[in-house]
Amino acid sequence: MKFFKSKKNRGNLMVCYEDTDVAKAALRLAQKYAKEWHVAMDVVSTFKREEPLANSEVKKMENEIHAQVKEQFKNIDIPYSAYLLVDIYSPGEQLVKFSEGKEYEFIFIGISKRSKVGKLLFGSTAQYIILNAPFPVITVNGFGRYIKR
Repeated sequence: MKFFKSKKNRGNLMVCYEDTDVAKAALRLAQKYAKEWHVAMDVVSTFKREEPLANSEVKKMENEIHAQVKEQFKNIDIPYSAYLLVDIYSPGEQLVKFSEGKEYEFIFIGISKRSKVGKLLFGSTAQYIILNAPFPVITVNGFGRYIKR
């Protein structure tokens, strides 16, 4: 089974992002791949809304995400776009739906260690993405101590 497209036809990378150490480690690893392969990155965050949100609230969240992502790309010359998805669906569902119809080489996601009971009680965004994403998923655990910048 061939996972990599030819160098000429490599797709961009998608990173599932939130303001956590493991998500930042996944982003740093994706940046290494993007730099090596000369591809762009889509950095995607989600927010599950229960009730309608005022446009000003959504704009504030977007600005916060864009500022966080911009900081992660400081002094790094890789083309990227940052997105905030706001919907009634779970984060996993939002991220998989976002990826559908696109041509990603990989989807990167940071994972936290949880017990099986914890995953059962709280659900698992990573598990949903791994099982349902239309592209290979690279998971990063821990705090990315092995990644050198």
